Amino acid sequence: GRFPVRWLKSFRTAENRTWIPPLVERAMADFVLLAPPVASLSVQGGGRFPVRRIYCVGRNYWDHGLEMGGNPEREPPFFFNKPADAAFDVSSSVGGAPVELPFPSQCGDLHYEGELVLAVGGCGQDVSTDDALQLVWGYGVGVDLTRRDLQNEAKQMKRPWCTSKGFDFSGPVGELVPAAKFELAGKSIELKVNGERKQFSDLSKMIWSAGEIIAHLSSFYRLEPGDLIFTGTPAGVGPLKQGDLCEVTVEGLPPCIFRVSAPLTMPEKKPRL
Repeated sequence: GRFPVRWLKSFRTAENRTWIPPLVERAMADFVLLAPPVASLSVQGGGRFPVRRIYCVGRNYWDHGLEMGGNPEREPPFFFNKPADAAFDVSSSVGGAPVELPFPSQCGDLHYEGELVLAVGGCGQDVSTDDALQLVWGYGVGVDLTRRDLQNEAKQMKRPWCTSKGFDFSGPVGELVPAAKFELAGKSIELKVNGERKQFSDLSKMIWSAGEIIAHLSSFYRLEPGDLIFTGTPAGVGPLKQGDLCEVTVEGLPPCIFRVSAPLTMPEKKPRL
């Protein structure tokens, strides 16, 4: 038997096709557990984008770096991760109502961070800035949800941010749009809570452009199809509470809209008779 792992390494052939080793292919039919579903996002016009990894950029806008107590002139953006299944598709709705996103457990201060999201469709390592955008399959709008109280505690104790950034439903994203159908130049991002503007910035104010982000990130990791890159948030981050409606927009892209609902609860187990 085999134990299914939620991340499976594949390889690229000379023809740039995905190849899974034969032993792995045979093992896929012999799992001792039900293999977990592949996280995916909706694509405008139909189809699904499978999510392999989620990378996030920290402090990529001057004003946000300052509001978080940093000095962006001396602190270049850094990277952290969310698990692939933190990607939460908010493109669907029931009767026009926004998708509900559960308030996370162990959190007293949930914050929004509206961001442009890059969807990677090519593979590459040590990619140049000039070639970086060739890896982009498409674009979307998302929110890097953050347990701010846990993040502040982790900062004080010099601990990782895993529990503050990588929890369930922490990466809501709207429909993705293929790169050929979207022009990045001249666009701005806006986030509203209950109809009130909280964040707004031109995307040109990112410290590192989309191409520079990809080039730098690819020096640490080999990027593969299915990777998502959250490109950082502008100033104005703040709290969300149960019942709040959060809406993030970038001109030319479907919005990321959701309503914060009550925390998820596990169904009560019935005693065996």
